[in-house]
Amino acid sequence: MSSRPKKERTFEEAMDRLEAIVSEIESDGLGLERQFELFQEGMALARFCDTKLTDVQKSVDVVLKDASGEWKTEAFAEGNAPPAGGDDDGDDRD
Repeated sequence: MSSRPKKERTFEEAMDRLEAIVSEIESDGLGLERQFELFQEGMALARFCDTKLTDVQKSVDVVLKDASGEWKTEAFAEGNAPPAGGDDDGDDRD
């Protein structure tokens, strides 16, 4: 491991490390102990990423167009997304 001072890992760093772990586990020649160490590290990183995504989801603002045509923001909440096909912006893209 590195000798640099501990700092909070970013989501992107965790994802990069997870990709490296998967590649390493999929390669030949690793012993069971090393595979298990990598698995444990990967699970910890997966939990870290899940926590980060949950935190971001809680802070996302959803931009909604109200009935008068004005834009407003509301805190993201489950079920807060506009219904499918419910936007009248003339854009048929999904």
